[in-house]
Amino acid sequence: MYPYQTNYSPAPQYGYGSYGAPTRSFSETTTLANGTQVTRTTSTFDNSWYAPYYHQMQNSQQFNNLQYWFQSVDRDRSGSISAMELAQVQFRGRPLGYPCAAKLITAFDKDNSGTIDFREYVALHGFLTTMSNAFFYADRDQSGTLDAFEIYNAVASAGFRLSQSTISAIVRRYNNTGVGLTFDSFLMAMAHLAIVRSIFEWNDVQRSGRVFLTFDQLSHITIQCL
Repeated sequence: MYPYQTNYSPAPQYGYGSYGAPTRSFSETTTLANGTQVTRTTSTFDNSWYAPYYHQMQNSQQFNNLQYWFQSVDRDRSGSISAMELAQVQFRGRPLGYPCAAKLITAFDKDNSGTIDFREYVALHGFLTTMSNAFFYADRDQSGTLDAFEIYNAVASAGFRLSQSTISAIVRRYNNTGVGLTFDSFLMAMAHLAIVRSIFEWNDVQRSGRVFLTFDQLSHITIQCL
């Protein structure tokens, strides 16, 4: 039995922040197990797990560069960019690529629009920077790949608390070389974890640290994470 149900008003309301980027908020009605209904207006960005990445980047020198890049890609001035546009981002000297960009859009796109706004992009870039630092810090032998032990340390330093069995599953899924995760495959794995974390948070309405899912919901989640 699903203990509560969350309904969002059909039309999000928008405010405007830096660079005129929309700040999305929803009127959220939650029906608890005892039948009590609680309604509140929730910012889908400020309550997200990735919002701190934005606030960390906001006062950095890199912020203006990110704003310039975002404006150059957002040619229609819609205030949002797609996975195809995000794939053009040069990260450590090479394009992010569409497969990784598509996963990241899914992770940072709560309203399921298929795009992210400027604040979400800044948070995403901060997330990528953290993951990159975690990879190169964990790669103590400078082999360019991480084994299971190094991945465990990298993931932990990036803020994900996972069991060794989950780490082993990540290695089996993303170890394309047979000798460990390269930087590119590590980013793909971290993008996968970002999706899972976002979906978990979106379903954990009461912030209890637990979610209850129907078979249909679980099926939808696993398809999103493929």
